[in-house]
Amino acid sequence: MEKLRRVVQVGFLAFFVILFLIARYPYSGKMEADLFLRFSPLLPLFHFIQDLSLSWVLWPALVILVATPFLGRFFCGWICPLGTTIDAASKIVKSPSNRVSGKWEKLRFLKFALLVACILLAMFSVHVWGYLDPLSIFNRALTVVFYPLGTLFVNQTLLASTKVPFLETPAFYVYDLFKASVMPEMQAHPQQFFWIALFIGAILGAEKLSRRFWCRNVCPAGAWLGFLAQFRMFERIVGEACPICNKCQTECKMNAIPTGDVKHTSKVECIDCFNCGAVCPPKINAITYRWRWKPYHTPVDFTRRQLLRTTAGGAIALGMLSVGLKNRDAKDRQVRPPGALPEDQFADKCIRCQECVRICASNGGCLQPDGIQSTVLDLWLPVAVMREGYCEYNCNLCGQVCPTDAIMPITLEQKQHTPIGLAHFDKNHCIPYAQNSDCIVCEEHCPTPDKAIKFESKEVRLRDGNTMMVKYPFVLRELCIGCGICETKCPLPGQSAVFVTTENQRRAGVPLLQPQDQPASPYG
Repeated sequence: MEKLRRVVQVGFLAFFVILFLIARYPYSGKMEADLFLRFSPLLPLFHFIQDLSLSWVLWPALVILVATPFLGRFFCGWICPLGTTIDAASKIVKSPSNRVSGKWEKLRFLKFALLVACILLAMFSVHVWGYLDPLSIFNRALTVVFYPLGTLFVNQTLLASTKVPFLETPAFYVYDLFKASVMPEMQAHPQQFFWIALFIGAILGAEKLSRRFWCRNVCPAGAWLGFLAQFRMFERIVGEACPICNKCQTECKMNAIPTGDVKHTSKVECIDCFNCGAVCPPKINAITYRWRWKPYHTPVDFTRRQLLRTTAGGAIALGMLSVGLKNRDAKDRQVRPPGALPEDQFADKCIRCQECVRICASNGGCLQPDGIQSTVLDLWLPVAVMREGYCEYNCNLCGQVCPTDAIMPITLEQKQHTPIGLAHFDKNHCIPYAQNSDCIVCEEHCPTPDKAIKFESKEVRLRDGNTMMVKYPFVLRELCIGCGICETKCPLPGQSAVFVTTENQRRAGVPLLQPQDQPASPYG
């Protein structure tokens, strides 16, 4: 069973990575790239808290939740890609045995405290669970850390190989294959790389303290599954022939077997890895797994006092997140993807998985994980950084892959008529205004059929007394969709002379206030 489990783990990891790789522009949609994000056991729970309903779109997670009371935390041991990555890291950093790392077991309550705190905050429409969701963490790390680093390394290695005479032909062949199948885009340079790398690095580095430190002590998804697995029916049975060699207890990656009582198993912690059965002396075979229809109960490591402390901590966190002064200047530049819900709903539903950042046609240019601007909850929300990349006029993929509908799917026609912001000219920097010299780059790149950037020609008297005609650009509010290509392509070094703000933005479900003679909003 242990060998089968490893094969299944690798298979699911490969499946998730394949879905990640196909989430790119152009995107066929034949395979739903966000499917593996809908495996998250936390999604149905918090979807229900927010909307008081369950969606069948979340069927992978619902299947896992229904099976958990029977099979236990099999998701953690067989499916979770973050768990598989942690297992690999454990081999690299050489995690200590349970006898050495047992001092950390007093922290097991922490994952239940975090789950309860996330639930309490969600009841007040403050959703922070996405930061700790294992599948969101894995996809975030893939998008911002592992994929950019991996493609940079492979790309540079293959290019260097082409300079070696006898490797030139095969290296170019592999390079072309790599560009076509894995990296057809330009090299991604995501912002927030350091902090997201530090976050995933801390999770993997914690294996130096104990095996599956994150899963044992921190992961709220593990806490949720452990709560459902208290009465699991598929159990580990230890026969009378057991010599009590304690190998099973030593090798249990979750320390679910208590020291000195190898015949007992914590159903809350056991992840069905079957390591215990693999190390049991083969001639004895004292460990078996079978169904028991009258199962014993394993209580969770979370006392009433800890519940009260968590509730108080949640109330304090709610106040800290709600009372602080909002920075309206920062909000003015936080341009969200087309189809995004109104800001408060968007922040509530977004799980910061960066799937939209991954699939953006700009490849890590336009959409980026945001930093802390007005509040902590801004952290890692997708934001358009127009100076680095623009919102492609013929791309509406971000709404197609959002697993929580924080970005609603919209048609390409709707997208092309949906303002996400409004362009403005800084006349102190713009070449025509500041230097009295023509520059038509912004107007040339404007993608709308009827250009949103127009020119007003005026005669200007120069310092030497001569006069000349200069074209001064301006933006037509009713035509501009805030795509940001003008900001991206502005030829000035450093700060652009044209920039996009949230003014005139149209969010999903909220009609734009407009004169009666203008066409109705597609979101009306």
